[in-house]
Amino acid sequence: MSQLTYPLTVLKSFSDATSLLIKKISESVVSVKAQMSRGTGVVLTKDGYIVTCNHVLQGCGTVKIGQGEKTFNARIVGTDPYNDIALLKAEKGQFIPTETGDSEKLNVGQYVFALANPFNRNQPTATSGMVTSINSTIRGWRGATAMENVIATDAQLNPGFSGGPLIDVEGKLIA
Repeated sequence: MSQLTYPLTVLKSFSDATSLLIKKISESVVSVKAQMSRGTGVVLTKDGYIVTCNHVLQGCGTVKIGQGEKTFNARIVGTDPYNDIALLKAEKGQFIPTETGDSEKLNVGQYVFALANPFNRNQPTATSGMVTSINSTIRGWRGATAMENVIATDAQLNPGFSGGPLIDVEGKLIA
């Protein structure tokens, strides 16, 4: 056995496990389309409660959520602009909720994945990184506090990732 065989086996195993994990959580990721913006949402319950970012919904009257070829109307149940979070309720559809983890048990350096599907493709996009800071504060203009108790990651978050899940290596929603 060459010295390269074992590291390649470990890398292949890690790659396969990552792919299966992303495929599993993809069932709980939906696109969110508001009047002038697109984002991503995470299914919380079988009956269609979905969480997304408040800024994705700002100024909209109607919201559509999508899962591949299926698109449903949703209503805004509640919003929290300070924490940039919003809760939607799909008017119909069958949904697979994501399992929630415990963000209080996170440690700096833990490996995480972020998913997004702003354009309602059959497969969400994914990126990975690690937790770089916990309980962070994001400062806004002139040093004013914009958000507190934020989980920071170095996973690359592109436009449309807003509202998408940050998951741990067990596939549990942590942010």
